[in-house]
Amino acid sequence: MSRSFDQLSNDTLVKMKGFGTKNRDVLKKFKQACRELNAYLKENNLVFSFENGQKWLSEMMPQQPMSYYQHLMTKARRRAVFLLSECQAGTLDSWRKYPKKAAERPKMAKYEELVFLHSQKQVSAGMAKATIELSMRVDSDFLIYLETSGRNDINDIKLCDVTGYFAQNKFEGRKPEGVRAYAYKLKSFLTFLEDENLVAEKKLSMAIPKVFAKQESLVTVLSEDAVNAVRNGDVKPSTGAAVRDHVAMLLALRLGLRASDIFKMKLADIDWNNDSISVIQQKTGIPITLPLLPDVGNALMEYILHFRPESSCDTVILRHNAPHQALVPDTNIANRYLSKFDSEDCPQRGFHILRRTFSTNMLRNNIPRSVISAAAGQISPNSIDVYLSADEESMRKCALPLKGIECARGDLK
Repeated sequence: MSRSFDQLSNDTLVKMKGFGTKNRDVLKKFKQACRELNAYLKENNLVFSFENGQKWLSEMMPQQPMSYYQHLMTKARRRAVFLLSECQAGTLDSWRKYPKKAAERPKMAKYEELVFLHSQKQVSAGMAKATIELSMRVDSDFLIYLETSGRNDINDIKLCDVTGYFAQNKFEGRKPEGVRAYAYKLKSFLTFLEDENLVAEKKLSMAIPKVFAKQESLVTVLSEDAVNAVRNGDVKPSTGAAVRDHVAMLLALRLGLRASDIFKMKLADIDWNNDSISVIQQKTGIPITLPLLPDVGNALMEYILHFRPESSCDTVILRHNAPHQALVPDTNIANRYLSKFDSEDCPQRGFHILRRTFSTNMLRNNIPRSVISAAAGQISPNSIDVYLSADEESMRKCALPLKGIECARGDLK
């Protein structure tokens, strides 16, 4: 005899608690999602199944743009459907993530092959996995657009197809940064097609609208006062996970590690005997070894010995609430710290400003570019050139004289 929905939701809740889930907000949102789903099933005279759960999710999807609370509830409802479905099937044996479906790919085999060839070219160039995945999404999206437009041969593409792609309704309301990212990746794909003689038209890449061209902006960094406050823990929030969060901040500020590498770091990556940390970078896949500075080492030791939850997980930074698993990269940690500063001391929030501050401080101390790029885990030494804009003293030395374009007015000396 099949279980009623009430029995199924109760059994699922028991399983969740059995995995060590004690976060009240997680449990509360699961219960709320179950109440909403149960009401939907009764109203439509349905029994629970994964398919009916998906229908419910589609009807509950808020209109864009979603508020932060709507975003959290949408995620909670989706997780609830997966948890209930697994419990119903008897396969719910551990706490796991439920990633969304894979990105859509072109239907035509020859278009799919072009996406593959471009990805292989990027792999051989040493590009990061995340960069390649974004490129594949953009390549596929453009080729799907061509398919729906009746362009069944890559040599049938016209310049108007490139501009027409960005005229789609899907790009309305998108942030300029997001559209520029698509434009930059699409230009890379079209250039690849031209360089490999895969298209007859050699000017496709020139059809990318200039307004979407990649733009460089001035780099922002923390002030010296803000740097000292973070290093000393003066702005450490009064939370149970404060020591853990302080470790994450120091790893970014003092060693220049990316957030993805901080949250993936394992206990075995720390060499206490040789005072070093060795990680394989998530973005580039390249190993990097950094010195374990005294303040970073002391913070790590304090956290690991006295505050890190007991767990079989070998990741250094763990969830403070059960289940004590690896913590998903959490920008809120940096936001909590940096929200204590005004815009003059901290022009932007997030982990990346810590990494920018790290690289800029090395530049200010006249450390060679090759050493900085190696310490920051950059593939090319030229990648750190963007940080020059934050080195005011060095920038002053690059100022051009006004000889030959003198101002006729007398108020400029």
